[in-house]
Amino acid sequence: MRTSILILALSLLLCNCTKKKEKCYSSFTYFKGNIRLSYYLKFNSSDTVYFYDRYPLGKKGIYYFLLEKNARKELDSIVCGLRFPKDSVMVNNEIEDGTTIAFGIDKKRLMLHGHKGPKEFWNFEKWIDSVQFYNPLKPLNRKVKFENFDKMLYVPEPKIDTITAGNSGFAQ
Repeated sequence: MRTSILILALSLLLCNCTKKKEKCYSSFTYFKGNIRLSYYLKFNSSDTVYFYDRYPLGKKGIYYFLLEKNARKELDSIVCGLRFPKDSVMVNNEIEDGTTIAFGIDKKRLMLHGHKGPKEFWNFEKWIDSVQFYNPLKPLNRKVKFENFDKMLYVPEPKIDTITAGNSGFAQ
């Protein structure tokens, strides 16, 4: 009886030790945009990465590429190590110039601009650039849902003084 209990306990321990480590996220969307480019990358539990180019002169449609096993492990370790700050938007005063990056990991969202914010996110931006442009893009003929970061960045509308709005200062 003791032997069978011992064997059962050892079997349970071995089964628990060999289980795959669960990921710290189920869905991850990355955005990068500046004056020369604007694109989304979507990562999920597989090795497939979806690419959507928003740049007006860029590629039209949705593409994909595959991550190698080592790159996937590195991606998972980097993403699981990211610590999101309380502020979800961090920008410098000159929003019209520079690079914006945004992250949507499950329910956490963060937008950074002009190298403001945690360094670990900007280091990730460099890593993702090297991985993305190393892999060839293949066209994909299906829909993929990407996180929408447009509403995160509040751009105030200019106040127009109604008295002087009609008077532009030019002779008519």
